[in-house]
Amino acid sequence: MKYIYITTIFCASIFAQSVTEEDTTVKDTIKLSTSSIEKSGLTQEQIVKLDEQTRILLADYQSTSKEYDSLKLYNDQVQKIINSQIEEIESILQKIDELDKTNQRIVPFMLRMIDGLENFIQLDLPFLQTERKSRLDNLKITMDRGDVSTSEKFRLIIEAYKTELEYGRTIESYRDNILIEGIETSADFLRIGRIALTYLTVDGSKGGYWDTNTSSWEEATSSIKRSTADALKVASKQAPPALIKIPVYRNDDE
Repeated sequence: MKYIYITTIFCASIFAQSVTEEDTTVKDTIKLSTSSIEKSGLTQEQIVKLDEQTRILLADYQSTSKEYDSLKLYNDQVQKIINSQIEEIESILQKIDELDKTNQRIVPFMLRMIDGLENFIQLDLPFLQTERKSRLDNLKITMDRGDVSTSEKFRLIIEAYKTELEYGRTIESYRDNILIEGIETSADFLRIGRIALTYLTVDGSKGGYWDTNTSSWEEATSSIKRSTADALKVASKQAPPALIKIPVYRNDDE
């Protein structure tokens, strides 16, 4: 009986120890599981955050990619425009170079034309002197201006030549001042083409004509003054066309 008792006590002791160890193991297992769960929860939170950051970065990337594509298209178009402008600039520079070469030839020619026109006016009958000299001075000033094209300068010179040419085909009357015996006097002038130039003072008391042989004004006779008076009426359309007598002088050398 004693033996059995001891054995029972020993077995009970072993069982108690076993239960105690098992309980400790369970508790340790529960702690480990809890710790793992906690750790697993922390990792999941990090994953959620990383997933959110990834989605944000992906959205930023997609937006940036679209913006890049848009900017690339714009830059490509701008580059085409720039290339076109470069070609246009090169074409303009080439034209300017050609124009410069043309100007080197035509500008001296135009200056000679102006000089020739000036000499012609000085040798011509002295009519409309103020108007003609003013036109000539304007041409000289225009030639020195950089804001006027070469073609416009040439056009103005041609217009001046046409105006001078037209004087030889028309009859004209105009009023101007003339120096008579040292006194500036108002007079009515009659120009018949380029073959005759006469005048009568406003009061009709004095008259004269241009002598091409002496290149000076000569006093008109009574007959010339009457003819001038009649011709002035015709030229100013105050009388119908009629035959008139005018003094015509040829150069002695002709």
